[in-house]
Amino acid sequence: MRWNGCLLSIALAALMSPVLCVAANFGTVVPIGGHASDIALDESRGLLYIANFTANRIEVMSTADYSIHSSMNVAPQPGAMSISPDSKYLLVAHYGNVTPSDPSKNAITLINLNDNTRQTFSTGDTPLALAFIADGRAFIVTSSGIVLFDPISGAMQTVATFAALAKSLPVTLDTFPAQVISAALSTNPDRTMVYGLADNGTAQAFYRFDARRGDLFAIGVVASPKPLARVSVAADGSWTMMGQYRLDGVANNLAQFPNSITSTNVGGNAIDSKAGIIYAQILTASATAAAGTGAATSTPPVLSILDAENLLVKESFSIPENITGRSVLSNAADMLYTVSDSGVMVFPVGRLNQQHRLSANVRDVVARGSFCNRNVITQTITITDPGGGNTDFQLTSYTQGVTISPSAGYTPAQVQVRVDPTIFQNQNGTLSVALNLTSGSAVNISPQIRLLINNHNPDQRGTFVNVPGSLTDLLADPVRSRFYMVAQDSDQVLVFDGGNYTQIAALKTSATPTQIAFTFDRKYLLIGHDNAQQAWVYDLDSLQRQDPIQFPPGHYPRSIAESGKTILALVRNAAAGGPAVIDRIDFAARRAVTLPSLGIYTNSVNPGGVLAPAPNGGSILLAMPDGNVMLYDANADTFTVSRKDFSSLGGAYAASSYNSYVVGANLLNASLVPAGVLESASGAASGFAFIDQGGFRTTSSAMTSPGVIERFDASQSTATGKPTRLVESPLMPTLATGGAGGTSAGTGPGGIGTGSGTGTGQSFLRSLAPLYDRSAVISLSVSGFTVLPWNYDAAVAPPKISAVVNAADGKLPVAPGGLISVYGQQMAPVNLATKEIPLPTALGESCLTVNGVPVPVLFVSGQQINGQLPFNVDGNAQMTLRTPGGISDNFNFSILPGAPSIFRTGTAGPETGLATITRADNGQLITPTNPVHLGDSIVIWATGLGRTSPPIDSGMPAPSDPLAGAVIAPSVVLGGVGLDVQYAGLAPGSVGLYQINATVPKSVPQGLEIPLVISQGGSSTTLPVRVVK
Repeated sequence: MRWNGCLLSIALAALMSPVLCVAANFGTVVPIGGHASDIALDESRGLLYIANFTANRIEVMSTADYSIHSSMNVAPQPGAMSISPDSKYLLVAHYGNVTPSDPSKNAITLINLNDNTRQTFSTGDTPLALAFIADGRAFIVTSSGIVLFDPISGAMQTVATFAALAKSLPVTLDTFPAQVISAALSTNPDRTMVYGLADNGTAQAFYRFDARRGDLFAIGVVASPKPLARVSVAADGSWTMMGQYRLDGVANNLAQFPNSITSTNVGGNAIDSKAGIIYAQILTASATAAAGTGAATSTPPVLSILDAENLLVKESFSIPENITGRSVLSNAADMLYTVSDSGVMVFPVGRLNQQHRLSANVRDVVARGSFCNRNVITQTITITDPGGGNTDFQLTSYTQGVTISPSAGYTPAQVQVRVDPTIFQNQNGTLSVALNLTSGSAVNISPQIRLLINNHNPDQRGTFVNVPGSLTDLLADPVRSRFYMVAQDSDQVLVFDGGNYTQIAALKTSATPTQIAFTFDRKYLLIGHDNAQQAWVYDLDSLQRQDPIQFPPGHYPRSIAESGKTILALVRNAAAGGPAVIDRIDFAARRAVTLPSLGIYTNSVNPGGVLAPAPNGGSILLAMPDGNVMLYDANADTFTVSRKDFSSLGGAYAASSYNSYVVGANLLNASLVPAGVLESASGAASGFAFIDQGGFRTTSSAMTSPGVIERFDASQSTATGKPTRLVESPLMPTLATGGAGGTSAGTGPGGIGTGSGTGTGQSFLRSLAPLYDRSAVISLSVSGFTVLPWNYDAAVAPPKISAVVNAADGKLPVAPGGLISVYGQQMAPVNLATKEIPLPTALGESCLTVNGVPVPVLFVSGQQINGQLPFNVDGNAQMTLRTPGGISDNFNFSILPGAPSIFRTGTAGPETGLATITRADNGQLITPTNPVHLGDSIVIWATGLGRTSPPIDSGMPAPSDPLAGAVIAPSVVLGGVGLDVQYAGLAPGSVGLYQINATVPKSVPQGLEIPLVISQGGSSTTLPVRVVK
């Protein structure tokens, strides 16, 4: 019997206030009775050596049972350790910088692990960090330099010297070893490359040593937030993780962890290059503190698995206590050992599937109400344990009108979320509701699920397409039928087809992408970042990543814009103490350089500003949240205008090819002089896009409101069409005060340059994009994006239905649960397909009903709609179509209990339109060259087999256990001989798709065109197939 206190609290929820589940912890703590300063893993002996800095001993822990079997007493303050490549020696550094000074205490102890003999060598200066390298020598960083130590001869060779780094002992209470030593280094697995970081309290020294060539690179850096001295190295030695920063061999900042803060003791990391991940604990600021004090959150300790390239969090785990030092992975990368508050923590990272975890199959759940369907909307969430275990869960929401069943249980589970549209009938936009997934035994931290409830009226235009996440920029391709949007929280640029609005690619970015731009030849896409000093580049024809653009140290390219003359970038400038500057991009050289000035103006701008290019390449607008605007003239190749006519600016921004500009609700002329103020009664400015001398504009009064779109004539400074309500609100920027954040301390000579990149906020948003072929307008909106036909405000004729046929062969009859195609005129204002499950009953502003029952819809267009006939209708039926143009006349047709029909959508080489019948023997379609063989097992893919047992809700995918078999069993006859039908019913995981599994008897006649007949309930379908022996 398995008990869980969290589930018990759920059962008592009606009697008591809600009790949240407290997550379990991942990892085992091994206390050592002191403060650990370093660890060294000896896999040949199954031991972990732990330097107990305050107890003056080396604890010896068994990696088999995590017990400390013995300890080695050593000289005072063992700080750093390393094991030789042959596992013969353990080298220990002793931190002897004491007051009064006693240089004899600065030493290293060489322990022969084979015979336990020891030798002590004086270093003179305080040894801070050390590591054995590939040739058997030890690389040692002291308070004043770097030396190479030969354990055989005891010789020390000075490699470099620098200013003193060490702090003096004794120190104040509550000071930990890492805060005393303030230095660390690490090697890649083959010990050919050493990376390290040392700190003197004011500046830090970054160093890299190539053991193969004896080459040392060192540089002084000043970074904010300051990286904690926690170092791990990639297997190939080409980059390192230092605190929250991913740096290459010359300290270029490739990526940094978002929202990170300076930590003096807490944190650590370890790179698993084979898996392409990093295990890390990195302190972050709370959302409210990000722009203010930068105080750490009060949340419990968390170990995260990060993408090794852009530091995106893949999964996070609650851990018992903080990591406070080195992290070491075993050679098999299945065990992680870290220095921690109590001593050491051990994480069986290779056995995560044996830990209790929770995962949901969706990030968003969409509940679409419509004027066709006011019934309760039901959506399903699948909750599983990624390891296949049975893990308790609780899914909660305290929003009236939302019910969850079951709200608690064990994985795997199918949870139904029901939304009563009548509760939300006065809401005409989209309401976002948080569904909280928690567990008493799961060690991972489950993200919230977003429930999107939309209830709109017939006068509201557009169809929203769900895209989970935080969307921060939108651009339409000027020469291809595509549009692009930045999904900042997943470090991606999403690519969508401009014809059917489906996602066709996801382009990986570096950390925290902000805005995108095209090169002026429209061949490349440039991606700016708030947490990387690079702009990433993609070839727009192949969608393949190219070499990035490297920016000067401390420069983070937040906004990029192209002109006919050059490409400019507004960069957050952490190198010189901020605030921000404009860099010019040399695209051919893949590097950026800082402009010495902006024409007659100093090159110092607001980091929250944005650049907007004119489509003709003639100019670039610079708008800033503090009210400043500037204009770059491509012909003059300089900035020609600078004005401040506003106390603040934000919202929409755009530049036209006709010397007109829009910022927020303000229209500016060719000299950026205010030329008009746009109406604000409909709400705050969200999006603006110029088209020729006109354009489109969106506004919103609240994120739960419908929002408004209207056409605009720049020459008249007024709207040219009736304001039209949208199906949901366009996205609004998160406004920030002018100059907030991003003004961190800079680098030293060529240093890292930093800043967490979260304080600036987003005062401006590019949320509106007309497609280049003028077929539709795309607007970023609450649920993802909204599609509007170009003529969204034109008078629309009522729809007309002319035919209803099965979707397999385009013929009659049709049956309950089968896929159908409905033909007619004015059936939908846009072409749109959906991947939503369950299928929506309204799509593209169109909805069908049969005898008043909503029809789940797959695809809509002006002349065709594909969907699934509801299971609960039959006999004589009337179909009605509702669109923005009105309601169609009733269309009468008949629904039979069974109407089997085989799809003709198969392809095999040059052959198309083939019947979808496959041979189980090879999984390929039956063709004249791949005929049916006597004794074959075949699978027939069809629709129209009617109701099933167990019954399935319309629009839902078929289950795999139990299978949903057809209530009326079909018969399959080939050449007059009946086939043995093993299964006939819905194909698991599909909607409206049936399959028939049958075996061909030896007695079936052979021939080129043998008739295959499927019969069911008085209806049949026939097609010829080739049969051979």
